[in-house]
Amino acid sequence: MLRRIFNKIHNVIYEYIMLYLVIYIKQREFQGDPNNDLNKIQKGFSRTENKINADPNKLHKIISAYQQAKKIQKKSAECFQVGNEWLPIYKKYMGTVMGALDSSNIESLRLIYDNFMRHPSTSGLHGMPVDMSDKYFDNAISLKYKKWFLYDSLHRINLWKGMLGDNALLSNLDSPIIGNPYGFYYDDHFIKVCSDYQHYYATRIDELTQADATTRRRFVVELGGGFGGMAYYLIRDASNLTYINFDLPENLALASYYLMHAHPDKKVFLYGDGKITIDVFTNYDVILLPNFEISQLPSGIVDLVFNSYSLAEMSNMTIRCYIHELCKSVKQGGYFLHVNHTRASLVNADNFEIDQQGFKLIYRIPALWNAARNLLMDENEYLYLKIT
Repeated sequence: MLRRIFNKIHNVIYEYIMLYLVIYIKQREFQGDPNNDLNKIQKGFSRTENKINADPNKLHKIISAYQQAKKIQKKSAECFQVGNEWLPIYKKYMGTVMGALDSSNIESLRLIYDNFMRHPSTSGLHGMPVDMSDKYFDNAISLKYKKWFLYDSLHRINLWKGMLGDNALLSNLDSPIIGNPYGFYYDDHFIKVCSDYQHYYATRIDELTQADATTRRRFVVELGGGFGGMAYYLIRDASNLTYINFDLPENLALASYYLMHAHPDKKVFLYGDGKITIDVFTNYDVILLPNFEISQLPSGIVDLVFNSYSLAEMSNMTIRCYIHELCKSVKQGGYFLHVNHTRASLVNADNFEIDQQGFKLIYRIPALWNAARNLLMDENEYLYLKIT
């Protein structure tokens, strides 16, 4: 009990020290930037009208897939259960959406997803590492949190522009208004939170696998795709590609909702739609499967595996389980691209042992997306090439 109290006090103190350090440093860095305008922050958090009408048939399909997945998950290995850093999030936030999915309550599920990005059930999938509800959603935003969000947003968009150069068009960050998203205004253009990061990695994945795009279908696997933010851009911009996501059933339900409504023209395979065969991987544009089905990946067909942050949130046993299955699925000449922590995790991302499974490390570089949130950030981007 005393240790939990001490850790909580430590985290609060650390957050406030980091907040004021960031404000002190970044307000000088962005001095003179026309987008350094605190008056725009409240506007970015104003309610955004949902632009889609949830399709009841899709909601029924999502519920069916979820319920079938939960039955099997209960009997699956320990590595496929909710654990480590996700367990407290589930206990605190996920009860309402799990109840709606378990009881097949279409109306409750629709209301939750209509408020996507602000409903507590989406905690941990976006936003800053603070209590978003208290600090940004439910009350007037205090000056210090306005500054923190503003400088974080300016840092990320400048990083995105620097990495993409001439291809960094603000219109490329546009995506359908699904749920109740928030963000900021840059050159009077609404930028949804984290869309810069998601679009960059979608672009990077497309570039890395582009050589095969004209001759055969590409297969990209994401472990822990969240709500489908990166996947949206990848599916939108990459041709001749099948996107495959493995995740916990609750996150998968949200990703299914988001991607099925964002890309209504794409063929989407959900758990329970049929037996998972090689034909499924070649005949569908989007395949969304619960984590325990990862062994169904055919060996040596995947062009690229992508993971951002979630591997570092897992136990050592769970990491080993996923890394083994993912590595054997990648074809020779394919890639394993991931962004993860080296300190704030049970397993240092340098020690995932991908290079011991037929891969060669191409580069390890700092991933600076969150450098304006945490000046001591420990995140790195890794690219491995399958050589045997």
